Amino acid sequence: MRRAPLRTGALGLALLLLLAAAAPPRAVAALGGDAASVVRDHAALGASHAVTPTASYDRHEGVTADGVKLREFVDRSGKVFAVGWSGPRSPDLGSLLGTYAPRLTAAARAHPGNHHVLTIQEPDLLVSVVRGPRSWEGHAVLPGAIPAGVSLAELR
Repeated sequence: MRRAPLRTGALGLALLLLLAAAAPPRAVAALGGDAASVVRDHAALGASHAVTPTASYDRHEGVTADGVKLREFVDRSGKVFAVGWSGPRSPDLGSLLGTYAPRLTAAARAHPGNHHVLTIQEPDLLVSVVRGPRSWEGHAVLPGAIPAGVSLAELR
């Protein structure tokens, strides 16, 4: 029995994002969430955890046993206003993006272009996901929550 070829493009990226969103272990430090959840996530994922404070925010960084690097940016009020990731697989984007995850899934389904890059540029949400041959990289930012004096370049 011959199978139809798998469709690439938006459908392929949407499927990969949905699988990544469902992949265990789950993280719960969601974009827009609180700082305490960041610490719990790193422990649940078995990731290292280091905090680098700046004048306007704390940068939480961790690396899982399989090499996924997580970066979560927490403002002085304790809110996660940006997240970033890179590694050989995608982290659980459903949990990492929290209430913003459905917008990423919808954008992936509607994305007509390159199936290796997905970008959302809206007034309240910026997301970029890049899928390479054996790598994933991405970041998500709440532009309205970025502390004064902090540039987008700092949040990569």
